[in-house]
Amino acid sequence: MKVYLMFPDRDFDPEAQESGFPDDTARDLELDRLWGAMGGGDAFLRGIARAAVLAPTRDPDTIVYRQRALSDCRRNPEQTRQLYQIAVDAVELRRGIFGMPVHNHPGIELSHAVRHLNELVGQLDRLREFRRVLDREFASPAFRGLSATISRELDDPYMADLRFILRELAFPGGMLMSAGVGDGGQVAGQVLRRARRENRRWYDRTPLARPMFSFVLPERDESGANALAELRDRSVSDVAGAASQAVEHVRSFFTSLRAEVGFYLAASNLAAALEGLGGPLCVPDPRATEATTAEGLYDPCLALRTASVPVGNDVRLGAGDLLVVTSANRGGKSTLLRALGAAQLMMQAGLPVAAERFGARPVGQVFTHWAREEDAELVHGKLDEELARMERIVDVIRPGDLLLCNESFASTNAAEGSQILLDVTRALVGAGVQVRSVTHLYDFARQVQDDPRLGASFLRAQRADDGGRSFRLEPGPPLPTSFGLDLYDRVFGTHYAAPAGRGADA
Repeated sequence: MKVYLMFPDRDFDPEAQESGFPDDTARDLELDRLWGAMGGGDAFLRGIARAAVLAPTRDPDTIVYRQRALSDCRRNPEQTRQLYQIAVDAVELRRGIFGMPVHNHPGIELSHAVRHLNELVGQLDRLREFRRVLDREFASPAFRGLSATISRELDDPYMADLRFILRELAFPGGMLMSAGVGDGGQVAGQVLRRARRENRRWYDRTPLARPMFSFVLPERDESGANALAELRDRSVSDVAGAASQAVEHVRSFFTSLRAEVGFYLAASNLAAALEGLGGPLCVPDPRATEATTAEGLYDPCLALRTASVPVGNDVRLGAGDLLVVTSANRGGKSTLLRALGAAQLMMQAGLPVAAERFGARPVGQVFTHWAREEDAELVHGKLDEELARMERIVDVIRPGDLLLCNESFASTNAAEGSQILLDVTRALVGAGVQVRSVTHLYDFARQVQDDPRLGASFLRAQRADDGGRSFRLEPGPPLPTSFGLDLYDRVFGTHYAAPAGRGADA
C-alpha cells in the first residue's frame, strides 16, 4: 500500500540525501526559526519540516496537490491529529512491546512476526474505521486517494483472510510437516503443511485419534529437543521470512503515513504561528509566468524571531532571471533577500507563503552565497573563502536553479569585487540560473544596468532625508552611494549625514 499524500504518484522519502549545500541555505535564510515553529516542540515534525523544505518540488501540479491537502487538514485539525496518532501508534508497536526479531532463528522470528501482525491488524482496523471520516470531511485528491486505497486494499474479505492465516500460523493444533530421507539418512524435502479441514475438528486431535507411529521425547532428552527444534526451524524458514516481510510492508505504510500527515501538521503549526502574529499568509501560485511577483512579502523567520510582523514589500521581476538590490545600509535589503528565498522554498514545499500575494516559477535548488565573518583560525582570507565557496556552488548549480547573493565579494576593493561579481553573474544568468543579488558595489550594479542582455530588475532601499529607514524597497536604478555616513554616525555618534541646513540636534 502507498500513502500518496505529498506526491500523486509516489511516497515522500524524508531520508533522501539532501542536495546542494543545505546547511548554508538554512544558516543564511535562518530557516531554523521556520522549522522550530513547524515542529511545535516535536523533534519528529521538525525533521519532516526540514526534509520537505530542503527538497523543493519543481512540479506545479504537485505543489497544488499539497496545497489542497493542506487546506483539508487546516479545516479538520482534530481529525488530522487522529489520523497522525493512528500512524504513530502503529510505528511504535515494535519499540513498546516486542523488541528486535531474531532472524537466525526462524521459529522465534515467525512467532515475533505473527504477534506483531496481530497488533498491526488492530491499527488497520482503526484506519478502516477512520475512512468514514475521510469520506465525510476531506475533499482533496490526496485524502480521497488514501480513502480509496484503504477501501481497495483493506476490504472485509482481505481482513478475514489475514486473521485466518494469523490464527493458522500460531499453530494451535501443533505444526504439521512432511519430510523424506536423503543420503546418509539425513532429513530431506521438508515442507510445512496445512492440516486438512476435516482434521481440524477437536475430536480428531484426541489421543485415540493419533497416528500409531508417534513418539514422545523424554523430559531430559536435550539433544532430541535440539534436533526437533532444528527441524521446526527448517520447516518454517520460508514462512518466517514471508511473515517478517509482511510486517515490514505494513510498518512501511504506517511510517510513510506518519511522515506525510506529520508534514501537514507541521505546516498547520507554521500557519497558526504566523497568523497569531497578525502576519498575512497566501496560497502561492506555482504556475506564474513571471519569475517572481509578490505583494506584502515579508521574512517569516524574522517575524518569528521578533514576534512581530516586518514591513512587507512588493516585488515584480517579469520574465527576467536577475534582480539587483542596492542603496542604503540597514534599509531592509538582506531581509528582502531572505524573504524571497524563504518564500520560494515554502511555495515549492506546498506551504503557504508569508505575503499578501505571491507567485513564482518553480526552481530546482536554492543556493545562498552570504558574506561570512573573518576566519578565526586565519587559514584563509575572506576573499579566498568567498571564492572557494562560490566555486563549490558553480560546480553543482544547474539551469533553472536559484542563487541568492548577499554582499558577495565585498571583502575586497570595490573595483575588484565588482568585476568578480559581474563575471560570475553574467555566466550564471547566461546558463539559465536565476540570481538575486544584494550589493553595495555600485560599479557592478551600473554595469549590470548597462548590459541589456542581462534583463535585470532593480530595487532600491529607501532613505528619508533625515537618514530614517522605512524598510520599503522600490524599483529604481542604483545610486553611486550606500550612505556610509549613516553607519559612521551611528557608530561614532556624529551627525555628518544630517541634511544641509539642519543643526546637530535636528
